[in-house]
This record gives sequence, structure tokens and C-alpha cells, in this order.
Amino acid sequence: MNPNLKKIALLLLLASSLLISACSSTAPKNSLMPVQTALEQNFPGASLDTDHAVSSTIKDPLQLTDAIQLLLSHSPQVRMQLAQLGIADAQQLQAELISNPHISIGAMRPEGGGRWQLETGLSQPLLELFTRPLRRQLAQENLLRAQLQLQAELQELIVQTQSHYYSALAAAQHLQIQTQVLDAAKAQMQLALSLYRAGNMAENQFLYYDNELRRVQQQFNQRQLASKNARLTLLNFIGLPSATTLTLPTQLPALQPETFARDQLIAEANSHRLDNKIIQQQLTLASKRRTLLARENGWRDISVGINAEREADGAKNIGPEVEFALPIFNRNQGKLAALDAQVAQLQAKLQQHELAADVEIAQALLALETAQTQLALITQSLQVAEKRTALAQREVNFMLTSPFELLEIKRNEIQLAHDYTKELKNYWLARSQLELSIGKKLPISTGKPDYSKMNHSKMDHSKMNHSEMDHSKMDHSKMDHSKMDHSKMDHSTMDHAEMDHSSHQSHSDHSDKNTSEEQEHQHD
Repeated sequence: MNPNLKKIALLLLLASSLLISACSSTAPKNSLMPVQTALEQNFPGASLDTDHAVSSTIKDPLQLTDAIQLLLSHSPQVRMQLAQLGIADAQQLQAELISNPHISIGAMRPEGGGRWQLETGLSQPLLELFTRPLRRQLAQENLLRAQLQLQAELQELIVQTQSHYYSALAAAQHLQIQTQVLDAAKAQMQLALSLYRAGNMAENQFLYYDNELRRVQQQFNQRQLASKNARLTLLNFIGLPSATTLTLPTQLPALQPETFARDQLIAEANSHRLDNKIIQQQLTLASKRRTLLARENGWRDISVGINAEREADGAKNIGPEVEFALPIFNRNQGKLAALDAQVAQLQAKLQQHELAADVEIAQALLALETAQTQLALITQSLQVAEKRTALAQREVNFMLTSPFELLEIKRNEIQLAHDYTKELKNYWLARSQLELSIGKKLPISTGKPDYSKMNHSKMDHSKMNHSEMDHSKMDHSKMDHSKMDHSKMDHSTMDHAEMDHSSHQSHSDHSDKNTSEEQEHQHD
């Protein structure tokens, strides 16, 4: 063979190998944009601003959309998920590359001495080149699965942020309500102190109110701790330090006058739930991997190259070389069987996810309906409690009842506000869970007013100075003592001429107080 032709053939093989490698070494495209687009469609307003720095000022009060944006731009959890997508990008690039060409050099020396005999070879595997289009498509499908996985993780983080946000608002609202309970207890104690100092209340009864004030203060401290912990949990979850100044709205959002059709929600879940899409993508990947293995059919180790040899006498030999492994024993039988089993597993998993979505939607709807029913009942009770408070205030003004009864009725009304806040929180948590179950955000509608905005804080009981009230002018003859059981009282040693009956009314309130304490214990 002409030496020039030999050199040309060698150069062509090297050039082709370099060109093939170069064309497959391009940088991967930005795969984050499709995730951002899909996230905005399912959760409008959410933006993956990864370059956003921690802001020194946060909008006051912090709205839910702002909290979600802080999560996406500051939370390390989001950055970890974004890094997973970067790994998938790199894996896609690696899957498009082909193996490097192999070069071999050997030397042999005659036994009796003399010139060295050299052998050189250059080879390039061909199978990866032939299957490169299919492997590229497989890598793109794998990247799509990673994008869906990222989107699913981000949606779950958003829904968890909503839950922490509503919990923080509810805890703050409970604290505000408990402040009113504490003010009422202080006013009750102030009234008891004035009566005790005037000699119109027994010491045992005064000690009861004194101890009751401490019990309410303990409840206030517990509510305050719960509010601070809920705020810290929210800050930690969205990626902000605990010292961050944060102002939350004073109340939970209004109750939505909405109803949902279960069949429609299930249909939306089937089209929007990303876990189902991920499984379907895995099924597609398994099918394409099976096609790739079937195409190989055991012919994995195939390479072509050039072999050159220089004899001891100086003669040179050069020529093409083909090397391959015979698919006699291993034709990927085990891998094909494993893929078939994986497909069956994924199909069963998809069916299980559909059943799970059905149950999750049913449970969320049940929780929503229960919360709406409870809120309607508590709203009616609040209206009755407000009417009772107004009537009791009139009775006190006309000296027909004791101020202690008025304060106790007011405390029961405030306790209903605790119950309303608890059920309203349950409503919003169930609504967030429903959004996670269907894979998209539910629209917020406008409608009837929310009774949770009934503000009892305007009644400042701490400023009520009952010490200036002249209880000696109260006409007790108009008070109904017929319900009091005096049969067990020993009146033989009592001087009724000096008794002040103004304090008897407080004794009839013990049953109401105990009932209120039991209600507070149940709801706390």
C-alpha cells in the first residue's frame, strides 16, 4: 500500500473521531424555563427567581403570595431541588457523548537481540454511534422526568408554605382573642377586689377569682408561645433567619362561599397531578430502554480501527481491523426481563396513585364540608352570645343582675371566637390539601361576609373601674333568687340583718364557669 494512502487513512479516522466527539459536546439547553412556565400555570404569581438576594425589608403585612415568593427565592430546599435538575442536564449531555477512540502500542524484541518490533492500533467503538439518536431521545425523556419531579417538589413546598402561613395566622388570632379573655378576667378580678374590700364578698369567693385570673394568664402564655413558634416555623420554612422582622395579617382570610364537584376534581387531578405524569414518563422510558436493548441484541462490543506493525527487519504492515464480541451467551435476556417486570410494577403504581388521589380528594372535601358546617353553627352561636351580652349589659344597668354574670357571658362569647378561629384554620388547611391533591391552585372567590372579622377587641375591660360602682344602691328585690337551693344552708347562726346579698349572684355562676373551663380545655 502507498505510504501516503496509509497516512491519509489514519488521519481520516482520527479526524472523524474528533468531529463526532466535538459535535456531541455542546452545552445543554436551559431546562428550567419549562418548569417555570408550568409552575405559573398551576400557581399564578410563583416565580423561580434564583438570583434574588435576601431583602432587608419585607412587605407588611406579609401576604400569602409574598411568602410563597420568599420560599422560591430564598429557601435552601428550593435550591436543592434546582440542583437536581442541573444533574439531569449534565446526565443528558453525558448520554449524547460517544466513547473515545482506543489506541494501542506494543513492542517486541527478538530473542537473540536486534531491532525492536513495534505494533500500533487505533480503533473506535461503533455501537454507540449507531444507537446515538435513540440514546439522545432516551436522555431527553429522562430530563423531562426530572423536570416533572422538580415541579412536583416545588408544588408540595408551596402547599406546605400555605399550611405554615395559615397556622401562623391562626396562632396570632388565637393570641389576640386570648388577650381579650385576659382583659375580661382582669376586670372580673378588679370587681371582686372592690367588693371584697367593701366587705361584700367572702374571702373564699375572692380567692376563686384571684386563682381564675392566674389560670387565664397561663393560657395566655401558652397562646403566646404557640404564636411565636408558628412564626418561627414559617420563617424557617421559607428560608429566613429567626431574627427577621415579620408582620402578619391580624386575621385569617374570609370563609369562601364555594362548593366543589368531586368528579370534576378527580378529572383535574388526572390531568394535573405530576406524580401520575412522572409514572407515565417512567413507562415511556422503560419502553424505549427495551427498544434499545433489543436493538443491541448482545452486540455491544463492536469496534473498527487501523492496525500498523513494523517487523524486526524494518518492514511495515498496515491495515484495517474489526473487533466484536460474539452474542452467544449474553443477549440481554436478564435486562429485558427486568424491564418487563418494571413496566408491570409502574402500571400497578399508576393505578394505586389514582386510587390515592381519589381518597385524598374525598378526605379534603369531607374536611371542607365539616369545617363549613361547624363555622355556620358557631356563627349562629356568636350571634346569640352577642345578644346575651347586650341583654346582660342592660340588666346590669338596671341593677337586675350581677356584673360578674355579664363578664362571664362575655368570656363565653370570646371563647366562641376561639372555636371559630380553630374551624376557619381547619378549613384553609383542608383547602390547601385539596390543591395538593389535584395538582393546581384553586381560585379564590368573593362572597358573603366572614364572621371571623367580628372584632371584640374594642371592648377594653382593663379600663373598667368597678371600684367606683356603688353596689349599695342595687335593688336586690328585683333579682330572682328562686333558683337558689337554701335548704342545705345553716342560717341559725347567721345575722341576716348585716348580710349583703349582692355577692350571691356570683355563686350561681359557678356552673357556667366550670362549663366554660371545660370548653376552653377541649378547644385548647
